[in-house]
Amino acid sequence: MPNLSHYQSLFDGENTEARCNRVLEEVAPDVKRVFEQFIGSRDIPIGEDLYIRSYDTTLKTTISDSRNPALAEQKKNSDIGRKYFVGLFKKLGDKEINFLTLELNGIDRSVLIHTEVNFIPFWSWVKSDVIQEVLSSIPDKYSIFTGRKEKEQVSKEDMENYIKGCIKPRKRPSFQIGMSFALKEQLNEEEWIGHLQEAWDELSHFRNHINDELQIGQRALVALQQLSAIRDIKKTVLLGRSYTVDLSSVENYKSQGKRQSFQINDGDQMITKGSISYLDYHDKNSPYQTIVVKVAGGNQIFTNVREILNNKEQEWWIKKLFATQSMDNKEILKNAMQLLQEHDIKVDGNSYYVGTYDNASETFNEGAHQVKQNFINAALLFAHARKAVELPSDIDDNDLEKEEHELTETETLEPNFRLAEIYDMIENSQFTFSKSIVRDLHLNLTALDDKHFVVLSGISGTGKTQICRLYANAVYGLEYENENPYFSIIPVRPDWTDASSLFGYYSSFEKRYVKTEFLKVILNALKQREKPHFILLDEMNLARVEYYLSDYLSAVESRKEIPLHQDDHITDVPQRLSIPPNIYILGTINVDETTHSISDKVLDRAFVMTLSDVDFTSFWDRVDQDMKDLLKKEFVLLKELHATLAKYELHFGYRTMGEMLQKLYANYQLGSDHAMDWKESLDGVIAEKVLTKIRGDERISEMLNELNKWLTAKIEGDSVSLQHVKRMQEELEYYGATQFWR
Repeated sequence: MPNLSHYQSLFDGENTEARCNRVLEEVAPDVKRVFEQFIGSRDIPIGEDLYIRSYDTTLKTTISDSRNPALAEQKKNSDIGRKYFVGLFKKLGDKEINFLTLELNGIDRSVLIHTEVNFIPFWSWVKSDVIQEVLSSIPDKYSIFTGRKEKEQVSKEDMENYIKGCIKPRKRPSFQIGMSFALKEQLNEEEWIGHLQEAWDELSHFRNHINDELQIGQRALVALQQLSAIRDIKKTVLLGRSYTVDLSSVENYKSQGKRQSFQINDGDQMITKGSISYLDYHDKNSPYQTIVVKVAGGNQIFTNVREILNNKEQEWWIKKLFATQSMDNKEILKNAMQLLQEHDIKVDGNSYYVGTYDNASETFNEGAHQVKQNFINAALLFAHARKAVELPSDIDDNDLEKEEHELTETETLEPNFRLAEIYDMIENSQFTFSKSIVRDLHLNLTALDDKHFVVLSGISGTGKTQICRLYANAVYGLEYENENPYFSIIPVRPDWTDASSLFGYYSSFEKRYVKTEFLKVILNALKQREKPHFILLDEMNLARVEYYLSDYLSAVESRKEIPLHQDDHITDVPQRLSIPPNIYILGTINVDETTHSISDKVLDRAFVMTLSDVDFTSFWDRVDQDMKDLLKKEFVLLKELHATLAKYELHFGYRTMGEMLQKLYANYQLGSDHAMDWKESLDGVIAEKVLTKIRGDERISEMLNELNKWLTAKIEGDSVSLQHVKRMQEELEYYGATQFWR
């Protein structure tokens, strides 16, 4: 007979490894035995698609990690092993449905028998207005719980509003629907089995709703998969001009689906980049399967795939709206629809047609190739119509001016400073930053209520600028490529000698106040105090920081206003300026002979982060699959080279690695008749991108010796890089110092 009080004492154990061991040895056999008896009592057919899964794997992994010196400290205070569960799951496509779970939770001291459902189906039921029907299928005796550790109970009456309240702030909790009782004393196995049988029978209608919802999603994913599989679109004709289309391989995108990048070229010149996302759901805007086509950093197409699902053929018409900030959106829409018609895409008012889906055969009548071509062409024409990208035309060569700041019709920007969501967006970008770096930046920016100033230093190419943009965009739920009207990059110039470089000045000649980008952001922040405004001062120590930033730092510290002018006739700029607390200043610095040191006055008022470590393993995981297939050996050698240089603090960053790989990949694309041998190509990028930064005195003597040996062994033959290294060794021996440049 299971002793629940004893189980609780095991869950309360302080040592993680010992706790996991005892739970695995004493709790797991009892709970699994009870669950398997329940399965047998209901003749549930266990097989490939319907299976039992437990907490055992997590416990075993934690035990192993706790014995690993590199991970032991991290696992010491873990809550793993403070619960145990065993559940019945069904495989549906690449999804897993939880049908029933028996969970013993030592944190809130409860036994829970439940069906677990993530947030997305509930969001879908709310959006499709069937949530009350779904909730009515749950008997009143069962509760709805949420929370990973301590459980919170949500009543059925409050559930719809609870779901709606999670959508905008992007909270995505899971829910457990079932019964709970205290984890204490004893409960005989017959009672356990009886509770499981009861829950299995009485939650059957609710499980059917889950199954139906996921089945609809699977049907939509079938249509998505057909489109994502197409990669042989090589060209398109727009505005009478032929362009080449370069579609990349399909890559995983967050936990939401897949994404495929593409590039449009006019001859050898890139015109624009874009991407097609094939999503199981859109975390911000839709619980449904969705296609998002981006061009020039904006969503040009955003459509729900479920619209084409029924029992017959269904035409796919997509409604289009524009929501630019400073243009005539009705006129843009009119022009866009006219452009679509001229390119043989049917339109009807503000809707356009991309294809017809035959639900019986689950195929597109026009073929998936043509439908995907229509998506790409429409997105490019929309970007052209709203002046987000210029498509050179053999019909009309009017110059187009890019719209500087624009919100798409599918996005209203609301800030969110929750680290979990911010890190999730950064982790799923094409860039590589550890959680510790993201967390440190987050804390440095948000720990103080009224002062937000972070300086990022480190070797070139480690992503100092990228992480600033990533973070600012993630706060607003935007991807790296999106334009963020609340993030400004301001390059610092060496001739900045006073505060006018930031705050502008009154021109007595022009009789007006000359505004800078920095001042415009401050003024906008004063108007929109609920919106955080991020400013990146790029390479901020090209000028003396204390010269041009002193007024700002003093104003933030003292909360006093900064005097700007004394002219009563100037109405667009106040005479005195206060710095609002929704301004976030980031600065990047490089330390070399072209820059200035940072004074203590500045350092005292900033958090300083150093980004010098790089993780090329994670970087490689994000590289396009086509490039991976071709450049495995080159990447391994470049990592070896990096490791040698890192010992002497002369290593390179992500940008350098990425650019070297791009050139090596481009060499392969030349074909066998023109491409260099892979070693010759590798030798070239090493000489051009790595050795150029080497300089020093006798302290780099050993490093040059190591490079000499490595190049001799790995590159062989007549190596250009080896010649440079030998020359630098000779100069070092003769002069006592050397550098790549002669």
